[in-house]
Amino acid sequence: MKPRKILASSPSSSGLTIDLVEHDSRFFLECEGRQLDAAHLSFPATQLITLLSRPFRPARQPRLIFLGLGFGHAIRTACEVLPQEKASFVVFPESTPLPGWLSQNLPEDPLDDPRVLIEDAPPLAPLSEELNNSQAIIADLDHLEAFAPKDWSFISDSNLFSYYERLKTGGLLGLISTRPLPDVEKALRKTGFELTSELVPISGKSKRNRTLYLARKGHYQRTH
Repeated sequence: MKPRKILASSPSSSGLTIDLVEHDSRFFLECEGRQLDAAHLSFPATQLITLLSRPFRPARQPRLIFLGLGFGHAIRTACEVLPQEKASFVVFPESTPLPGWLSQNLPEDPLDDPRVLIEDAPPLAPLSEELNNSQAIIADLDHLEAFAPKDWSFISDSNLFSYYERLKTGGLLGLISTRPLPDVEKALRKTGFELTSELVPISGKSKRNRTLYLARKGHYQRTH
């Protein structure tokens, strides 16, 4: 059995340690021993971005926000399917050195596009008003929860309000999860999102599925 090799380590934005691991010629991101992402498991992210980007192909300056980088599967797909010169892909990486790790270790750098903008801010925090009128926000919920503090919640009032407010009317919140999440679905609908979901395999030949959510911005309804 081939040994695991830790190629790089760094504190995440939440203070937990993230490792870039190589094992049997494959790359993984781990946080305190919990897998965040794998370089060979791109299928769910690719499918999500393919679905999510369709309404924005006519837009002159679409802006997509990525809460977390992982191995850049979603970002790479967005760069391919949205060729507009004035598009922008705003990324909030889990750790400051992570973009450099990908550039140095992957055969193809998913961030090698001038339209990709790396932010020096945590992906777990509410989004700033500078990102108002964005077309989409993308997140892998399992990925975020793996390095988040125990008291963090994607569907906290402050987070959901900031996601909703940063989107244009008709904008999309695209989410990936290992399983259906009734609490998340309820919170999104209560906030004013119109929600659809579907299952996709974790890889082309896998029988394991992940859940994709597309939440369209409707009319905000205050809950308190």
